[in-house]
Amino acid sequence: MEHYFYNLSSGEDVYNSLKELQIHQNSTSFLISAVGDLSKVSFKCPLNDNPVVLEKKLEIITLSGYLTSRSSHLHISVSDDNCKVFGGHLLSGTTVLRSLDVLLGVIPNLNQQSVGTTNDIKESVDIYVLPDCPWSNRALKLLESFDIKYNYNLISNDEEFKKISDITSINTFPQIFIKNKFIGGYSELAALSSNGNLFKLIE
Repeated sequence: MEHYFYNLSSGEDVYNSLKELQIHQNSTSFLISAVGDLSKVSFKCPLNDNPVVLEKKLEIITLSGYLTSRSSHLHISVSDDNCKVFGGHLLSGTTVLRSLDVLLGVIPNLNQQSVGTTNDIKESVDIYVLPDCPWSNRALKLLESFDIKYNYNLISNDEEFKKISDITSINTFPQIFIKNKFIGGYSELAALSSNGNLFKLIE
């Protein structure tokens, strides 16, 4: 395992900064330690789709999880000045107050294995993206902010581009399917997430 020690300065978005640190294409990064304070935290509680946002001085108690080039799963817990603790799934919008020191452990070519019974159930969401496409990246971040698993499909040649465009009759990306039904691109995905219908389609 390789180790990397980073300092995030005041005003940095913790979630987005950690995603940018995942620079090795075929590796998995694990959060080993995090020490610092926040001016704002945004997280999602288990079994609740609505984000919780707190804006006040907060001390990080724990920051854990993993990142890959395709997905992430990050948890955070924080304490206020009365030692009241809050926490859940880390979301974009969490902001460093003064400083945040993060230690990452990086393992290349790590394969995850399932233990116990597996059902080989395919993820409900299929997303087709273009390399370096900002709208594709926004759609991926939106899915990950809600901890929604997805099948990632990178369009890398004209044949793949034509194949998916022939199905949907559009040539803009990303192109997103939920349970094999085409729902559109980033704008449609964002609209579904904001009106509460995204999880209804996935369930």
